[in-house]
Amino acid sequence: MMSLWTKRWFSTTSSLTNRAADIGKIVLNTKVQQPFKSDGGRKQRQVAKTKKPARDSNPPAWYTLNQKYSSLFSEPSATEINSVNHFFNSSDVRYEWSAAHFIDVPGERLKEKVSNESNGKKFQGKTYVPFELVNGLPEVAFLGKSNAGKSTLLNSLTTDLKQTSLGEYARASKRAGFTKTLNSFNIGNKFRIVDTPGYGYNSSAEQGNLTMEYVSQRQQLARCFLLISGEQGFNDMDLQIVEFLSSIGKPFEIVFTKMDKVKDLKGFQNMNLHELPGLPGIIFTNSLISKTCPKRYGVDLLRRLIFQSCGLQIGTKPSRQRK
Repeated sequence: MMSLWTKRWFSTTSSLTNRAADIGKIVLNTKVQQPFKSDGGRKQRQVAKTKKPARDSNPPAWYTLNQKYSSLFSEPSATEINSVNHFFNSSDVRYEWSAAHFIDVPGERLKEKVSNESNGKKFQGKTYVPFELVNGLPEVAFLGKSNAGKSTLLNSLTTDLKQTSLGEYARASKRAGFTKTLNSFNIGNKFRIVDTPGYGYNSSAEQGNLTMEYVSQRQQLARCFLLISGEQGFNDMDLQIVEFLSSIGKPFEIVFTKMDKVKDLKGFQNMNLHELPGLPGIIFTNSLISKTCPKRYGVDLLRRLIFQSCGLQIGTKPSRQRK
């Protein structure tokens, strides 16, 4: 039974609950493990190392799911993958802003002011729209349950795949609900990745309203990526988010994280993901290196999908490179 604060999180999408329940009959048939327990506030600290990971000619069995569930999308060539990896590996990554209220997201207060002015005022450059609103970078948002691995995946995307440990561009923690605000990271001054507060354990209605408002109203938002822990699978809240994104026509894809922790792969594959509304692309990843996964799989596929979502052409170079 959902607690009161969980129901309040979804107060803005309560009309979608019945539809989500129908999909739940199709999707919610995999084994779900217990939620991650708090580590008492100990912070995850990983120092980037340049040691090259061991070669692995045989990827893990779950990696083949990327082909099974992405048949509707063209398979990237080696040239495309290498080009996109070079972009991410060479891009300067900068934390830019945090916002606890949507109106505090850069540009939103100015947009509200402009929309309230009807006197035909012209701004610099003789336009009716301020320069800051015309030339905004595209954004992609990471959505997901508390402790689904949003911050860790962001660090994985922005860390060279040759490194065995991740950088700490986004603060990650084993403590569920660690992220309380929208946090934006500029990637090579070509686009932004926005890490959103998790829903579920240790979340609040205010955080839920903030995320829903950003997703539904942010003009620069090109695509959402819904992160699902492969270890825990789908739950009702994830399905409500899928329904919400579909109902407002917001493009989204699904990223399964922590696939290296899935013990019952056969049971995991019982999920009929092809029945999800919106026909999202689905990518399966692991963000951390372990004995079973000596490299980070699926990260290059996700990088390429983000690249496409932001309208960037293969061969695009970062405007700001890391030193």
